[in-house]
Amino acid sequence: MDKTGVERLLLVVPKKYRNDLKAFCHEGTSGHLGVTKTKDMFSRHFFCPQCYKEIEDYVRSCDRCQRVGKPFDKKKAPMKIVPVIQEVFSKINVDACGPLPVTPSGKRYLLTAMCLSSKYPDAVPVEDITSVTVVDALLQIFSRMGFPKVLQLDQGSSFNSALSTTFLEKFGIKVVQSSVYHPQSNPIERFHRTVKRVLKVLCLESGSDWEQAIYPALFALRTVTHESTGFTPAELVHGKNLRTPLTLLYEKWLDVEETEGEPVTEYVFSLINRMKRCQELAISKMEECQQKNKTWYDKRAVKREFRIGDLVLIFATFKSNKLSPHWTGPGTILRKLSETNYVVQLPGEKATSKVYHVNMLKPYYKRPEEINYLISDLEGENDEEQMEIPCVDSNPNILDLKEMFQDYGESSNMNEDQIAQMKNLVWKYMKCFSNVPGKTELVIHDIELSEEQSILSKPYRTSPRQNAILKTEIQKMLDLKIIEIGFSDCTSPMILVEAPGKDPRPCIDYRNLNKITKTKFFPLPNIEERIEIVSSAQYITVLDLPKGYWQIPLTERAQRLAAFVTKFGTYKPLRMPFGLKNAPYEFSKMLKLMRQIKEWE
Repeated sequence: MDKTGVERLLLVVPKKYRNDLKAFCHEGTSGHLGVTKTKDMFSRHFFCPQCYKEIEDYVRSCDRCQRVGKPFDKKKAPMKIVPVIQEVFSKINVDACGPLPVTPSGKRYLLTAMCLSSKYPDAVPVEDITSVTVVDALLQIFSRMGFPKVLQLDQGSSFNSALSTTFLEKFGIKVVQSSVYHPQSNPIERFHRTVKRVLKVLCLESGSDWEQAIYPALFALRTVTHESTGFTPAELVHGKNLRTPLTLLYEKWLDVEETEGEPVTEYVFSLINRMKRCQELAISKMEECQQKNKTWYDKRAVKREFRIGDLVLIFATFKSNKLSPHWTGPGTILRKLSETNYVVQLPGEKATSKVYHVNMLKPYYKRPEEINYLISDLEGENDEEQMEIPCVDSNPNILDLKEMFQDYGESSNMNEDQIAQMKNLVWKYMKCFSNVPGKTELVIHDIELSEEQSILSKPYRTSPRQNAILKTEIQKMLDLKIIEIGFSDCTSPMILVEAPGKDPRPCIDYRNLNKITKTKFFPLPNIEERIEIVSSAQYITVLDLPKGYWQIPLTERAQRLAAFVTKFGTYKPLRMPFGLKNAPYEFSKMLKLMRQIKEWE
């Protein structure tokens, strides 16, 4: 029956034709549409078990759709706070800016540098960015800032050349490289935007020779307060701000008289104390700004992680035209450098692998290859000696033990005496093999609140279809005596969770109750000891509890606090529901008591 209520005949697709039919509904003339539209095409005329889940997997693993991508495929990871550099000029960021308009002296690029501790900027105009020119410019920068301990560079060829690498190694400078196409990892990229804007304005005033305007621009940026430190770069480097034209005008109009200078010793000590105080305040301000920026940045961030060997697609930073795909690859994760940086090797590239930020990556889903199994019948092979695993078919509540014994007896390698012993054992404890949840007497769950507060919530809005599903599920719980109809001064709303490829399931939104519930912690056992105990066993028995939470009763107070409301009534749980804050604690406690009782016996 379709959405209009008309009954329609659907063809059931055999397994060997499903892949071809899914390709026909998604690829070619179907236009590589998304999951919802591909499901609509398929479900109009055909049906097969778990068809929606198979279509979701098929569309998700489509190579062309993954390369083209969608607008929200590029997700950002949570911001990683780096340690604040406390020593001035100990770490310097260097980058090249350009190409810019050629100056009369032939300069076309700007090699910029910035101290990460004081935000003190410097720049050297250069003709090109070859290795020789870059090394000469670095010497000019180091003559003013000194040789740093750490130098952060991008992955440009001029910075990674043999000459540049040897030069930095000779002076004992550690090189840290930024990830590819991730300007957020290098603060000097933000400085480029500022200095280029200043150069544009100055060139409009005094001409197009930006080489002459770079020095007034640097002077202005060194003497203005930086937002992240709260001080000017000159104050953190020299201990006081530089005298600017505004300072000269201020002194002239105020007619400041020159005072006799203090002794050199007192000046040195006061300078040291002043710089130390400024440094402490700047560090505190930078840490505060880091936390503030992280709070705003992480609001829409998604934490992602890749493993070694995973296939990933890389965001294409350069596209030849508007119809070019947004993603390239797939590449392989070779190494994980940090929480956000990965070494990725693209297929067919002979060059060294590159470091990519996790924001530039997304997982690549590869379709499972069809594997053909070759089964050869050996002469003299006895089929009765082959062991098969029996499949027990059962409805949700009743186990057909007779059918289980019949199937197991035909395919088992046990003799008749062993089969008879197994039957007696199963019949003796037949209640233990039921899918109907029982009731334990080992524990009883209680809810303790950190503050006495009444929680009253209205039922969520649901559609008629969802109401029908909720009524069916609630009736099942009433029949199993898991809940009862009642009234409470504390209620939480029930919702229906619907996930693709899975049956809808009702859940209770206990978030408001969990906020004021006291947390209980269960001591976890040592995993290595458990493995040692199990490894010495000859047989391992795997037990599964049907609806284990529903086998734990609740106290009267917990029944009152855990009550839930729907559009058609209020109900009180008699057994521990899913979603309570301390439910895992109570379940683990019950299992521990069961094991202790078994050991005592």
